[in-house]
Amino acid sequence: MLNDKKKWLTIALVNLAILASFGVVLRCKIMFSLRWIDFKNLLQAHSHFGFGGWITLCLLALMTYEILPENFYRKPIYKWLLTGILICSFGMLLSFPFQGYAFISILFSTLFIFVTYVFAWVFIRDLVKSKPSRTVKVLSMVAMMSLVVSSAGPFTLAYMLASHSANTLLYKDAIYTYLHLQYNGFFTLAVFALFFNLTGAGLSYKAQKNAERFAIALSVTVLPTLALSYLWHFEILIVRAIAIAGCGCLVVTLVTFFTMMRSSAGFLKTLNPFARAIGLLSMIAFALKTTIQIGIIFPSVGNEVFGDRPIIIGYLHLVMLGFVTLYLLSHLMQINYFQKNLNASKTGIIIFATGVIANELVLMTQGLTAMLRLSSVMYPSLLLLAAIWLFAGAAWIAFSSVKNFKEDSVLQ
Repeated sequence: MLNDKKKWLTIALVNLAILASFGVVLRCKIMFSLRWIDFKNLLQAHSHFGFGGWITLCLLALMTYEILPENFYRKPIYKWLLTGILICSFGMLLSFPFQGYAFISILFSTLFIFVTYVFAWVFIRDLVKSKPSRTVKVLSMVAMMSLVVSSAGPFTLAYMLASHSANTLLYKDAIYTYLHLQYNGFFTLAVFALFFNLTGAGLSYKAQKNAERFAIALSVTVLPTLALSYLWHFEILIVRAIAIAGCGCLVVTLVTFFTMMRSSAGFLKTLNPFARAIGLLSMIAFALKTTIQIGIIFPSVGNEVFGDRPIIIGYLHLVMLGFVTLYLLSHLMQINYFQKNLNASKTGIIIFATGVIANELVLMTQGLTAMLRLSSVMYPSLLLLAAIWLFAGAAWIAFSSVKNFKEDSVLQ
């Protein structure tokens, strides 16, 4: 069963490298006339595979094999469900570039959603019968609920395509709903479920209580902050009132986050130093993304953010790469996944982490200068270099992980 866990993690890391290679092609398309490539279709493939083939696969594999006890994760259904997620992810990766939203891509997207429905139901059923800490249980259950409910976005888009609706407001609201429940719901809650499952037993009683308060605040925040995603088009008093309440919840979440981290500092110092450093970058990204969410409530900030593509892309990458991906790499380092090729893996992670930082700095600078009505021809080139750097790091990590898995398989 340990080999099964490593197999899924290795596949997920290879998928991260594939995802990064698509990022390079997208940046090349922006700079050069590659007529045989449809940018919009390739972007759809990139985003769908990033969600399914990398983050969802890795998070669900870790949650299965680390949060659930052995008598549950040994069930064959988890292998079948993870396999289903993988197949659907590659189906989307290989169909979107050629046809965009059409029969095959929609088929795989829909199947992916239904597989996650089954996974969430099976996982929650087994979680209820298990005995993780209350903190881990709350975060895991709300994460799965967010994953399921987020499908309202894609199904709304499917309805619009089928009915040939041209409602721009509904189209964007559907996308923002999906992204919010994925990024600020499923991704974020699952990361902290894994974090507290890994560290919870070593925390002091005070730190455990602070962790529980943070978990509850974070979980409660998901729904009211959804209203922040609807502030971009027109003013509705009740929507703004809910959004303000959501921002209040975010402030509480941020305060309890810092309180939890401070009370856990003693134990965190006992963790792998390299894993701790990468994890710290991830937690900084979480604090930044939460602060940005709070800022959206102010019209002068929110209007610029929703209307500035580099800022939007920068925010999405801040969460997906800076927070979630760096945390997952830190987590894998802490559980000794890379132990057979430790130095090579560290090199790959360092390259990837510096690429994340460079990418964020360029995107945010580009966004801020656009707000000031300034521009520079250097940004596309810098973003292409950052994408190549990210791919180099991801490929290095993938190569090390495949080599590590092969060596483990030979020993067994």
